Amino acid sequence: MKKTTTLWSIIMICGLVITLAGCFQTTPVRQYVLITEPIPKALENNSEAMTILIGPVKLANYLDQSRIVRRHGPTRIDSLTGHQWAGDLTEMISHKLIAELGGLLKPAQVLAYPGTAGQGRRVAIDILRFEGTDDKNAIIEANWTIFDLESKMRIKTQSSLIQVLLSDDSFETLTTALSQGLTQLGQEMAASIVMQQ
Repeated sequence: MKKTTTLWSIIMICGLVITLAGCFQTTPVRQYVLITEPIPKALENNSEAMTILIGPVKLANYLDQSRIVRRHGPTRIDSLTGHQWAGDLTEMISHKLIAELGGLLKPAQVLAYPGTAGQGRRVAIDILRFEGTDDKNAIIEANWTIFDLESKMRIKTQSSLIQVLLSDDSFETLTTALSQGLTQLGQEMAASIVMQQ
């Protein structure tokens, strides 16, 4: 009888240990980066001696985190622990826009703000939305302002709302679509800079 009780106790303890171990297992974290598009064809412009500074890039508070954001309806935001950006999102957005504008505005020099001032422009960007939606879209909403580097005067302020349709619900598709949306945002900025020359 004593052996049966001891054996039963051991089985119960083992079962409890296995159950607790299952509770403490961590969900695998998948990390994502913004993709780099092929170098765009340069726009016709007169920017040979121009410097373009990109920044600061500011994110809305709810976006300033490592998790990728999805919106459900007008009021609910989900950010899942298992799906995260593989670095600082502000830096990734800034680097991508620098690469995009660098290709579009050749031979102008496009750098991160703050950088060496000179003759040229600075683009300050506020990212208001950078997310997936429950109706299968990637949305980027941004306000951006072009300043003259010498006078520091504001030249133009513009709002952009970019929507890219998603082919499926995967996070790979969402991050690719957000990258494509940033390419479109860079094209809008570059065209506006050329028009202001």
